[in-house]
Order: sequence, then structure tokens, then C-alpha cells
Amino acid sequence: MTVAARLQALVDEDLAAWPTIPGRSLHVLAPADGVDMEVAAGTADLATGAPLLPGSRYRIASVTKPFVAAAALRLVEDGRIGLEDTAADLLPGTYDDLLRSGGYDTAAITLCHFLTHTSGIYDFAADAYDPSIDGFTAAVYRDPGHRWTREEQVAFAMTHGAPYGDPGTRFAYSDTGACLVGEVLERVTGSSMGAAIRDLVGYDRLGLRHTWQETVEPAPADPPPLSHQYEGRWDVADMDASVDLYGGGGLMSTSADLARFFRGLFRGDVFHDGATLATMTTRVDVPLAEGVGDDDDPAAAAMFLFRATIDGDVWWGHAGYWGTTAYTCPARDVTVVAGHQRSDMPAGFDRMQIVGAAGAALG
Repeated sequence: MTVAARLQALVDEDLAAWPTIPGRSLHVLAPADGVDMEVAAGTADLATGAPLLPGSRYRIASVTKPFVAAAALRLVEDGRIGLEDTAADLLPGTYDDLLRSGGYDTAAITLCHFLTHTSGIYDFAADAYDPSIDGFTAAVYRDPGHRWTREEQVAFAMTHGAPYGDPGTRFAYSDTGACLVGEVLERVTGSSMGAAIRDLVGYDRLGLRHTWQETVEPAPADPPPLSHQYEGRWDVADMDASVDLYGGGGLMSTSADLARFFRGLFRGDVFHDGATLATMTTRVDVPLAEGVGDDDDPAAAAMFLFRATIDGDVWWGHAGYWGTTAYTCPARDVTVVAGHQRSDMPAGFDRMQIVGAAGAALG
């Protein structure tokens, strides 16, 4: 059986095993094996029944965060900001005032704390992981067309939750912190977040052709077909992009572009200095905050990246809320990007299973 046939079998099997998945995609980039291919199965749009096609575009949600971190670290390399710069220094004015109103000492929170989810800042999207909370997701459901601003989302965090702990003492995943890094990128560069990431990460150099900040940057002239994503009964495409636009998420992309980004990041094609990648992959050494309702393991977390071990191999990457999983294995030079296009998967579903299976399919 060919590699293509084995990969196609993986997505077909998952589609059969997990019937709530609307469509399943899988891109594998393994140059040493001569593999750069994508397979797909299922439906791209439940309303029309259109099939999911390889190469489709979709909202990558939190897979945006590694792009944001890489751009911020490029600014650190250039001496334009520092990892120990504080929120008070980086975000004077509206955001400093907002954070202080929520009980945060902005002179004690650093850029490093933001990037490692140790700032202690409450996650405005916390109810996405704990449905018992009547929070941001519920507000989105009530008015899916509302155009949120970054300031509104940070303010939401200040009024809907308390600090997770003192800066640097607890790990608590925070979209609020990521959005504030997005604000830092804009203030330092004078560009939109999407444009800043594009320039600092080097899309052209990496070969990224279909990645952009949705509704903020212009779409490419030849956008691939859309793979719809779902949350409960909602088609995510019916939600204004601003629900996840400012740093915690925000990028529209394709699996091929994501594969090139993660491979390039770990092959030294993004940073000037190899020590910067070592900084980005230094793992957090603090306990998980209490009551965060999140299964993330601080021991696996670094700067907007997570580490996983599969069959003895180390993989680095990130997952996106609406069904994207993107991981690379530097030692094998294998990168896998998988999509299941739905946030609310049943208990027992393991995002990483298909990553390991795709790596094994290479032989």
C-alpha cells in the first residue's frame, strides 16, 4: 500500500469511528521520505453537502498563538522589546488601566509571562473549556454577528473572572494574555497583527501562500475553498471572525501553510539566532492553577507551544479549538497537520492519535 493510500485510510477510519466529525483532513510533510501530501474525507459544508477537498482553508484558532510568539521573539532578537519588559511598559494607557482595574499588578507581569501562560490573567474564553460558566461563548451564541474588539475582550476578562495567581507562579492558559501580545506586536510595528506576523515570521521565505488575518488583511487573490467548522449546532463561519481574531486566534490558513510554518520554525528558518528557538521551547516549571478547567500539562508547555512524545519521538506544536492539530517532529523532519473541524468532540477522542499514526504510516 502506498503512503497516500495509508494516509487516506487513516482519515476514512476516523470519519467512520467518530461520526460527529463533519470532515477529516491530514497533511504530511516529510521531505526525506519525498512526502508532501494532503488527503481528506467527509463534508466541507453540512448545509450543502459539498465534499471536503485537500488544500481547503479554515480558521486555525489557537494555532495562531505560535505565530504570535514567533513574531514577538523576532522583535526580541531585534532589540525592539525584551522578555522582561512589563505590561506597564509595553501597554501603557487603556490596557494598563484595564488590567489594573481587574486587580493585576502590571509592573510585575512580563512579556515572558504572557508567552508562557503564567501571567495569571483570567481567560476571557474560559467557558469554552468549562461550559458551566456563563461567559464569553454564551455571549457569542446570543449575538454571533457582533463585532468584538480586543479592548472588549480584555474588559470581559476583567469583569468575569479573578486572577489565577501571582505572575510566574501558576500555569493557566489565557487567550487574554495572547491577545495582549497581539496588541504589543501592533504597537511596536505600527502594523496590524497579521501584517506584523507576516513580515517578522517571513511568509514569503517559508512559502506560506494562503495565511492571513481574517477580515483585517486582504484575502489572497486565489483563496482555496472553505472548510466549515462547527461548534454544537453552530457553523463557525456564521460567527464574526472577531470572536477569535486578536492574538489568541485570528489567522485563516491551510494545512500546507501550517506544515511549512512549523517545519521552518524548527529548522531555523524563522529566527536569526538558534538560541531563540531554545528560549521558545524552554518548558514551564510551575504548577497548574486551581479551577482552570483545562487539561493542559504545564510540564509540556513552552512559549505558545506544547511538547508531546509519541513512540519515543519528541513533537512540538499546538492545537486549535475548532479542530486543528499541527505538530512537527524535528528529529525525523516530519510535520503533520490534521483537521477534524469540530470543537465539541466526544470523550475519548484523542487529537494526537492521528499524528502518531501518520508518522508511523511513513514506515
